[in-house]
Amino acid sequence: MRGRALVLDRTQGNCLICHQLPEPNEPFQGTIGPDLAGVASRLDMGQLRLRLVDASLLNPRTVMPPYFRNQGLRDVAPAFRDRPALTAQEIEDVVTYLASLRTP
Repeated sequence: MRGRALVLDRTQGNCLICHQLPEPNEPFQGTIGPDLAGVASRLDMGQLRLRLVDASLLNPRTVMPPYFRNQGLRDVAPAFRDRPALTAQEIEDVVTYLASLRTP
């Protein structure tokens, strides 16, 4: 699943730096953001998408980076300047993966 690969990729999605996932073989999972186990039981696909695109629309003080917005940002690495961190298709792939994480 492409979305899972992006979420677990420590260089591209890098979700594990802040979040925990139901991935027991992945070490060093973060605790800054909410645990994503069962996230689809709490948020629908639109809510997940909005948080990925630009979580600051919901909480201006969030530490979660915008994965699609690329304007008005500071301290952006040259590789990401003037382009989103994830493409629209990659956002959809991650949303699809996260939408599969339901509480049993």
